[in-house]
This record gives sequence, C-alpha cells and structure tokens, in this order.
Amino acid sequence: MDTSKGRDTSLRHLCGAVLLTHASFSVADFHGTLTATTNNADRWFSKSDNNIALQANIDYEHRTGGYIGSSVSNVDYPSNDANNAAAHVEIMPYAGWSFKLPKQWRLDVQWSAYLFDGEVFGHNADYHELYVFLHYQDLLTARIAVANDYYGLGNYAIDYALTGRYPLTDALQLSATAGYSQTHTAVGADYPYWNINLAYAYKWLTFAVHYMDASETNIDEAVEDKIHAFYDPPMLNKAFIFSISVGF
Repeated sequence: MDTSKGRDTSLRHLCGAVLLTHASFSVADFHGTLTATTNNADRWFSKSDNNIALQANIDYEHRTGGYIGSSVSNVDYPSNDANNAAAHVEIMPYAGWSFKLPKQWRLDVQWSAYLFDGEVFGHNADYHELYVFLHYQDLLTARIAVANDYYGLGNYAIDYALTGRYPLTDALQLSATAGYSQTHTAVGADYPYWNINLAYAYKWLTFAVHYMDASETNIDEAVEDKIHAFYDPPMLNKAFIFSISVGF
C-alpha cells in the first residue's frame, strides 16, 4: 500500500503490512490502478494461497479531504472442509477523511469493509475495519487498524504498523514496514511482520519487488486448532513478491 494517501487496501498496498507502490494517473479527482502480483500478500499471510493475483482499485478524492473508493481482487482461501464454498473474490469498499496538521503532518481516518463471495473459516467472513493513519510528509506513516469481528470470528483484531519511505531518485523509491497483528483472540496467535520494498516508476507504470517475512507468537493452541480445522492461513516466510501496476 502507498499509505501516504491514507488508503489501506490489499490492492494498493503491501502492508500493511505489505507495501505496494502503485503508479497512479488521475483524471480530475478520480484515480484508478490495475495490478498484477505474484502473491496477494496482506500483513502476515497470503490471501491468494501464494498464487498470482489480479487487482483493481478506483477512488474519488475531494479537495476538502474526503475520499471514497473500492477495490477488488481474486483471493484463495482453500477450505479443509469439502462442504464449504470457499471465497475466491474480495471486494473492499472504503471511505475516509484526510486532515492537514501543522508542520507537514497529516491525519487520516478510514472505514473499510471486506466482502467475500464465499466462505472463510467455514462461514460468512464479511467484516469491517477502522484505520487511523498519521503521516509526516510522504516519508513516514504510523497506522493502527481495528476490526471488532475479524473475519466474522466473533473476536477483535488490532494491527499496528510503521512505514518509512525514501526516494533514491525521482523514479526509484525504497520503503520498509514493521508491523504487529494482535489477532490471538480471533485466530489463536499474534503475528509480528516486516517487509522491504523497491519500486521503479516509469510514466504510468510501476514495477516493484518486495521481501516479506512474519513470525508467530502468543499462541493459543486450542483456538488455533479450532480455526485451522477450516482454514490454515499461509504465513509469509522469507517471501519475494513481484508486482506491476498501471495507473489510469
């Protein structure tokens, strides 16, 4: 994700947790991006079961600071129960507001919904998440995200992340994210994660390579065993991911 604009979608980022840097060409206040990636990585795990994903995003940003948009991507949540209709498409509508603060700081607040065409963890997994971003210029972003019913599991999840960016040239940017997903009550463990990313922009295209890693801590084996009976999220472990994006 390029959190410099406060969006947090699996289609415009790796970051959150995962940071995807996208090319973006705008017409008036409308922005759009198409992305092909070798892995739909989100924070600490793969939403595409470590397979290729195609993603699209469109949004509208008003000069007063408000924005609204939606993203769509293929996903792969293979179920361990053959009777479950596993999800293969994720749609994420979102809306937010960006507030200018003194000395080049900015605060963004965003609501997002995650909607699936099938089941995850053996049930309807649609859920909502609230994000707060604090940015310094386009160099540093701190983020907290809270979901009160993570993947419809009846328990909360909180995600914390800090992202830094450094322009090596006008076209080449280096970025890195360190994060922590507090999800043990929902899925039986917490997940520290980090990634480092290099993106090259050429006209409307962005080519990027990402290195991502995660680990597992604060494990509740009883909760994990119950969850994994339906779906075992593939944790990102020393993963190299490539993406190409075009803005329109």
